[in-house]
This record gives sequence, structure tokens and C-alpha cells, in this order.
Amino acid sequence: MKTHYLLIGGGLASSQAVKTIRRKDTESPIVLVSSEAFPPYDRPPLSKEFLRGEKTVEEITYDNADTLDGLNVKRKLGATVVRLDLSAKTAILEDGATIGFEKALIATGGRPIRLSLPGADLPEVFYLRNLDDAAAIASKAKPGRRAVLIGAGFIGLEVAASLTRMGVQVTVVEAADHIWARFADATLAGYFQQYCTEKGVIFLTRETVAEIRGNGHLTGVTTKSGAKIDCDLVCIGVGIRPNIEIAQASGLEVNNGIVVDEYLCTSHPDVYAAGDVINFYDPIFEKRRRVEHWGHAEYGGQIAGMNMTGDRQTYNMLSYVWSDIFDLHLEFAGDESEHDRTLVRGNMADRSFIVLFLKNHRLAAYFAVNTNAREFRTYQRMIQQKTDLTRKEEALQDTTVNVRDLLG
Repeated sequence: MKTHYLLIGGGLASSQAVKTIRRKDTESPIVLVSSEAFPPYDRPPLSKEFLRGEKTVEEITYDNADTLDGLNVKRKLGATVVRLDLSAKTAILEDGATIGFEKALIATGGRPIRLSLPGADLPEVFYLRNLDDAAAIASKAKPGRRAVLIGAGFIGLEVAASLTRMGVQVTVVEAADHIWARFADATLAGYFQQYCTEKGVIFLTRETVAEIRGNGHLTGVTTKSGAKIDCDLVCIGVGIRPNIEIAQASGLEVNNGIVVDEYLCTSHPDVYAAGDVINFYDPIFEKRRRVEHWGHAEYGGQIAGMNMTGDRQTYNMLSYVWSDIFDLHLEFAGDESEHDRTLVRGNMADRSFIVLFLKNHRLAAYFAVNTNAREFRTYQRMIQQKTDLTRKEEALQDTTVNVRDLLG
């Protein structure tokens, strides 16, 4: 088989690349190869609406068969590319088949980090990354059952909230002193932890699971401190690793992801990459990063798609993420990793506030909870323009002050 455009990976980045390519090039053949049996679909609902049975597979599918046929996209679903022969510009699949290409996109995303624990192979132990995972968890999440969640990141808390709403008793085990220790201080993390506790979630922090118990079927977990928790299912969410194996096998540059330039081109001029799998240069924060955000995959797929058709568009996006935990809607944008001060605009007790992360009197990131989005664009401009907020910190915290007035 030969094609002009080869898209490896069936997620959001590939979906966006397909549409972008077709707007620029209506004729050249496109082949999409995905290791999953499904066409591209929306992953955020997997821990929320889909898990709770509020949305169907059809409702979260981006590109069904009719859509892909209309775009003249051939696909090989349930198939895996193992490497690229870059000199011949040929993809070699796991079954030995080959696909010749002129331009290729690697958008293989990531996979859950798996824990080497006794009992981790029991059938009631789950990771959440794809449709099959979510459906399997949902099948076990019956009212009155008990679940242990290992890890309290965004996905962990989303799953905890969904399972609780489904009538499952949830215990979250987190190794750090508090949830979200990577970016949230004890005050912000404590707010969400207390809120979830009031909804019925039990938290064990500064604790790890030593063993998952069961003889053929799960009966519970034992922590390193010796606590025994009986449960009917375990969900593990301690992060993901980028799926870089194709790039490694093909001789592409890899360093905490597939290394790309500002055009999302890899170390080979005809191979691009996008989404969770890439190590890219962030021009806003002037450093290389790898991020795992929906918006990053959407935008990256568009940029890669344009450049595969001959454009020269550079990556220039302020990364963002959102989450829904019970009835709290969260919006986060920027890079909080090196902040030296945090401010709160609004009142946490009102369940509507924004935490502002500053570095050297400049806004680096914001974390908004149940807040009207009308201010977000102003905060984004502050971050992108590196607005000096010296002597404006007090006004930033005053909700009667229009934040647009602080841009100048």
C-alpha cells in the first residue's frame, strides 16, 4: 500500500490533522493507522460522562465511518506500526504489511504507567486510557461496591467523582502529602480534598499500596503502613509514558518524547509528530516541554497537518487544561512549575475563585474554579505578553477591579 499522508495514531491529533490536510489538499490519499479498533474519539468523557453512562460511543466519536469516507481517508484499525524505514519512507506494521508514504505524522499519545505490585494482574484491576478501559470499569462500578484509586491526579479525582456519583464507595491512596502536589500548595489542594471528602470520598495521603490482595479475584489492598482496605475494584492512575517506540526503532531523536522543532517536524524532514508524545519548544516560556492536554493535541494536529501540506506554521500556543470534579469546573492555563508567589482572586468559600501563579511579578499560570470565562483572555494576554505586575498584586486580588485595566 502507498499513500501520500500517513497518520499513525487514532486520537485527537490525527483527527485534526486529517481535517486540516483536507482543507489544504483535497486529492492526495490519506491513510490512518490506529492500534485501537475504534475511529478517533474524545477521551475526556472516558472518566466522566461515558464512564457514568451519560454518553454513548457514538456521541464521543469524532470521525465515524461516513465522515472518514467523505474525507477519502483509508484506515487500518486494530493495526500497529512498529517502525519506519526512513530511507525508503515505508512504515512496517506488526503483521509484516508495509505502507509507503511521502509525509508521516506520529501521534501515538501515551500509555499508563503500570505498577509492579503483587496482585496487579487481577481482573478487577484497571487503568484508564481508552474506551475499552472505561467500559470495563463501568461494568464493575455497581452501587454499593467499593473502589480503591491509586493516584490522585486530575484523572484520578475525575474517576473518584464519577464512581461516587454512581454509588460506589471510593478510597483514594496518594503517596504525596496532599493531592496535586506537583503544582498545588496545601491550601489549594486541601480545598479540593475537603470538597471531595464532603461528597463521600475517603483520602489516604502519605500512603502507598504494597499489595493488591486476591486469589483469582480481587478482595482488597494492603498499604505499606499495614492498613487493609477491602474493595471490589482498583483503578491505578499515576501518570503516563509517551509512546515513543516507533520513533526509537526508526532512529528519530527522542528525549522525554519525540523531539520536534517549532514546525512539529522530527529529526527527519518528512516525519512530524503531535500530541502527548512530543517534546516541543514552548516559545511563551522559552523552554522545551512535554504536556498532556486536549488543547495541545488539537492544536498540534492542526499545525502538523498544515505543515505536512507545505505550510510553515510555528507552534505558538498557551497550553491549557480543564477538568470537572463533581460540580466544580476547573480551567488551568500556563506553566506553574517555577512560580514564586500565589494570589487568590475571589473567595474559596464561595466555590468561585482564581488562583494566580506569579514569577518575578509576572503571571505564569492561572487556576480558575467555577469562574466566568470572560476574564481568561486577559490572563492569557498577561502570560503571553509577560506583563509586569509589580505593585498591581493587590488589585489582582480585588474582584471589583477590572483585570483588563492592569494590562497597561
